[in-house]
Amino acid sequence: MPVGILIIRWDNEIGPINEGFYPNNLKITNNLLTQVYSSHRYQSLKPGFASISLKNNKVVSFFSGIGEDYISVENYVIALLLRRDEKPHKYRDILKKIAAELLDKITDGSYAEVLPQLYMELAKV
Repeated sequence: MPVGILIIRWDNEIGPINEGFYPNNLKITNNLLTQVYSSHRYQSLKPGFASISLKNNKVVSFFSGIGEDYISVENYVIALLLRRDEKPHKYRDILKKIAAELLDKITDGSYAEVLPQLYMELAKV
């Protein structure tokens, strides 16, 4: 079971911004936000997946894309923070579903309401 869900938005003046996360007791550092966002931008401007290993966790994430080729909203990352012993690839299918639902709700702000429910769906993986 993942440790949590994280939504990251890029701001050209500030850098990565934590737009939302669940559960509420997650400790999110600016360094984590930067590492997750950078794992996508160094690869491509197109939507896609990335996985990274950190000191205490692993992360599998989906980037919405930038420019002409993006999904729902530009420059967002939906990430699953995993335990160190978990396999990121087994979460790709559910991450695709979760990312689609969250990205569609970014503009009206309703994404925060569905985070707990989407997190509970991760227990089924």
